[in-house]
Amino acid sequence: MLIFLFFFESANSNQELFQKQPKIFSNNDNYISEIGIDKYENFIWQNIFFDKSFEDIKSFVSNLPTKSSNAVVQDLVFSFLTSKKTLSKNLISKEQDDEIFQTLVDQLFKTGRLNEIELFYSESVSLSDNDFILKKMIEGNLLRNRHSEACKILENKVRDKPVFFGKIMIICDILNAKYEEAKLGLSLLKEQNNPGDIFFIDLAYSLMSEKNISESDHLKKNLDEIKELNPIIMASLQFADISPNFEQIANLSTSGLLFILSNPSVDTDLKIYCSEILAKQSRVSIEMLSEAYQLSRFENKDVENAFNLYKTLSPVKARPLLYQSILRDENPSSKYEKIIALLKISINDGLLSAISNLVVDLISFEKYVKTDADALLISKMYQSKKKFYEAKQILNGRQQTVEIRFREIALDLSQFLNKQDIDYFSLEKKLFDVSNEEKINVEDFNKIMMVLIVNLDLNQGISNIIKRSEILNIDKTNESNLKNLFLAEKYSRNKDFFNSMNVFFSILGNQDFTDLSLIENYSALLILKNLGFEKELTQLSESILL
Repeated sequence: MLIFLFFFESANSNQELFQKQPKIFSNNDNYISEIGIDKYENFIWQNIFFDKSFEDIKSFVSNLPTKSSNAVVQDLVFSFLTSKKTLSKNLISKEQDDEIFQTLVDQLFKTGRLNEIELFYSESVSLSDNDFILKKMIEGNLLRNRHSEACKILENKVRDKPVFFGKIMIICDILNAKYEEAKLGLSLLKEQNNPGDIFFIDLAYSLMSEKNISESDHLKKNLDEIKELNPIIMASLQFADISPNFEQIANLSTSGLLFILSNPSVDTDLKIYCSEILAKQSRVSIEMLSEAYQLSRFENKDVENAFNLYKTLSPVKARPLLYQSILRDENPSSKYEKIIALLKISINDGLLSAISNLVVDLISFEKYVKTDADALLISKMYQSKKKFYEAKQILNGRQQTVEIRFREIALDLSQFLNKQDIDYFSLEKKLFDVSNEEKINVEDFNKIMMVLIVNLDLNQGISNIIKRSEILNIDKTNESNLKNLFLAEKYSRNKDFFNSMNVFFSILGNQDFTDLSLIENYSALLILKNLGFEKELTQLSESILL
């Protein structure tokens, strides 16, 4: 399957990567944390650390939302991490520079950007003996099943540093059948008596035995006590043909999630869970998500009865079942019902856009829509794919309920964000009609008002409607959100890039953007607008309108 070959293919194209990637700036002053990739979109970050102290820089980098499920946030983090940044050398010592660099590389590693770490190493002479980046390169090779390359780095550079590279040396000795050396290393490791090493020691000894250890109750019991997995443990589990569980991968970084997809010993449900997260982050293609859904094995009778059965399953099982049934179903009417079900159980997990990609072209939806609820859902599906004409056609002829009119306004705004064209007279009339409804959903209305305020030049009629709304009502938020709003406005208006983005990343954290409060959404959008992140502003604004 393609999903298992993902890392192998990327690993074998390492030479090609170095040829295609842009050249890295040289660093005449040998401050290694200034290293970066010479790309146009990276220049905006160049002076972000100007006149900033070590403590401020370290805090900023350490608190980046590297696990965010939002693709826009992931792209911003990646652009920052790979950019060339200028340090104020009168404020930063060489030792502090090295620590900043390690933090940057560690965050790159968490985001699964392993090729970029290797690129940094290959382009900078000053990194040839940097233990930290060497360790990350070795761990990255293990996560991509490049075991010989990992051990070659170890042999050539770091065999004389058993404390820092101890576990890696043991694994490489086992892979090379150097069991006596491995046992000596395990003895030294056991003497250190560090928490969490017991499982690794037991597993390493088991790997050197003749027994089938994948069914070992003793090892599995010890594994259950491990709450977080690191690259060495994950690689060791693969060698032992042991799969982790959901609890253990819940806090994995992106690099760990990518490894799960390439590991043949991992349970299928875990691969599906990881592929869904990575699809939301835009780190894997929709084709790969489709392939992951088809990995699940169901009996033919269950696939045929999927529409009745899926409600009894967890979403991670229900979505593959429905998807497989949709692909096999030759009856457009029943296929339509299953697609609606699949879209519905995807919304709460933030997968509407990804699932829409899988099903949007499978049938002619306008022939089968019966209810307003279905029309609204299909309209969102088309909107997520920027098919605005189709999204509006689905709503044509339906009774003008508040929900339908909200949908029409959202489509007008979303179309404006993509084509910068809007009928102000029509929009004002729709907003006026909706604002006078007694059963209006204030939260939905205020979200629309927020997108209007941030993205459009407002005429007086729309301004009057906004004045009557309850948008950003202070008594409905907390002091922290209000403080961030004030700071977002102050910093971004003054083009204070460092503090603005610090507030931005702090607001979002690792939450989904649509899970934030209204005032948090507004603060984040305001920062992007004032700092000139037009593409990102459009993308996040569109997500609010879905």
